[in-house]
Amino acid sequence: MPPFAPGAGPFPPPPPPPGYRPLAPRLVVPPGGEPREPEDHRERRWWRADWKLSEVAAALVVIFGAYNLVGVALFLTTDNPLFYEYLAYALFFCPLILLCALWILRRHGRGREELGLVWDQPWRTLFFGLGGSAAALLMSYAAFFAVYFFFYLIAGRPPSAGETEQLRGIGGGELVLVIAVVVLLAPVFEEIFFRGLFYSSLRRRLGPRAAVAVNGIIFGALHFQPIYMISLVLVGMVLAYLYEKTGSLFASMTAHALYNLAVVLVALFAGW
Repeated sequence: MPPFAPGAGPFPPPPPPPGYRPLAPRLVVPPGGEPREPEDHRERRWWRADWKLSEVAAALVVIFGAYNLVGVALFLTTDNPLFYEYLAYALFFCPLILLCALWILRRHGRGREELGLVWDQPWRTLFFGLGGSAAALLMSYAAFFAVYFFFYLIAGRPPSAGETEQLRGIGGGELVLVIAVVVLLAPVFEEIFFRGLFYSSLRRRLGPRAAVAVNGIIFGALHFQPIYMISLVLVGMVLAYLYEKTGSLFASMTAHALYNLAVVLVALFAGW
């Protein structure tokens, strides 16, 4: 220790002035200009998801732009647009998400771990998935009934749920395909995009709390269902929170699948 360093001599160092607060530790920036990876293993996992938000936004525009063009064409040219919309979802929307995810991961030299496709703690993941689905159902239906009664008070009639009515009119093999898309494909591919890609890039720039909120808002808005928008925003926030807590997309996929299954059953048997 140098002879004149504070505390080296017989006298203690002077007390700090009133109102003094030590500076918070900063990220160490090496000569290359990029901060080093955090020492905490959880934060390091999020830190490695280093793709740009602009890349995810570009993928979003391509995927949803192309899919909505197909949806408009189906609406104008078919007698059963709902069935063909789900068919296009399976054959067009899901492969686009997969291709965009692979493109982004390959550009940054990342893999399934950074995307969240990990199964390190299966019981914990399953617990959060089951609990998350229950929370999503309670919150979304509470919001739905609030919107329902508000609309009824203003307009004097209940809101029209056109997609629910079309779903109840589908039968046979077409209904099986729709349920398979909603319960199996949608939870997998939407979680890969909205939580695996989108939430990770938001979290890196906004922090977990703001990222959960923004992710839920965008998730709800992009479903283009005004009656259910608040419900879907809340569901998106729950799914992002599950991903944050577990670091595994399998938790949010499980919750998403169970939630969609419950919604389909309620729509078929109760008409909501």
